[in-house]
Amino acid sequence: MADWNTIRDYIYENKSLVLATVDEAGNPQIRHIGGYTIEDKDILFQTVADSNKVKEIENNDHVALLFQHEGQTVPKNITVYGNAVLLNAEEAGKASERIRIRRPQIQYDPQKNVIFRVRIRSVKILDFAAEKKTVILNEI
Repeated sequence: MADWNTIRDYIYENKSLVLATVDEAGNPQIRHIGGYTIEDKDILFQTVADSNKVKEIENNDHVALLFQHEGQTVPKNITVYGNAVLLNAEEAGKASERIRIRRPQIQYDPQKNVIFRVRIRSVKILDFAAEKKTVILNEI
């Protein structure tokens, strides 16, 4: 079973994450996010302030984040489940600096962008090489 440091490194090394939310009609919505980083045991991601995903998170803060390396075999992918919290202006400014360390091309404009902190509740690891293919960690 993967420990937190292995999970953290896997998440950090991805080019993007896939964010899953639910719209007002209850339909799942997914999209790629490139502007993110990991801080302690939280994921921080940036998006456009007037996007549908912001509205969806305002209505339901439960999100899933999928991380998958191309060509990676162990683990195959990691899914994080948690609650997304909108950062205030000061927190977002600091978070944007952390995101730019990982992805320097990502620009942050406080008039156009917002940053969320996803507080991780559980992590699902899919590893076809392991005896138990799927492991869910509720304590990380």
